[in-house]
Amino acid sequence: MATIFGVTSLKLTQEQETALSAALTKDLSTLYTHSLSFYLAKIPAEDARGGAVDQINFFVCVPPYISIEKKRQTIELLNSTMVREVGYKGPMKVVVLFQYHDDDGVGKDGELFSDIKAQQK
Repeated sequence: MATIFGVTSLKLTQEQETALSAALTKDLSTLYTHSLSFYLAKIPAEDARGGAVDQINFFVCVPPYISIEKKRQTIELLNSTMVREVGYKGPMKVVVLFQYHDDDGVGKDGELFSDIKAQQK
């Protein structure tokens, strides 16, 4: 299970953005086979400063028990897909940040998930 949000300042046409999103989703689905949600958002390049120019940040929300090997595979996969699809943009241009979700860190339909589970017992 993973929810992955990518935000980028890369200058992409609509066709490039669609192709990039499709490639990332396809590649990520090889690692995250149970449940994958993927979002890609662009910010205007003129709103990016410093290292954020031509950069993409991936926020990967996964359970806290994800293995270190799966983290490595995720980082490698995201980087290789980006380089394949848009070319190498320089160092520190594909950044991956992991956020962990557990029952006390997820809300669904207006309720904390641990509360939902407690009501089901």
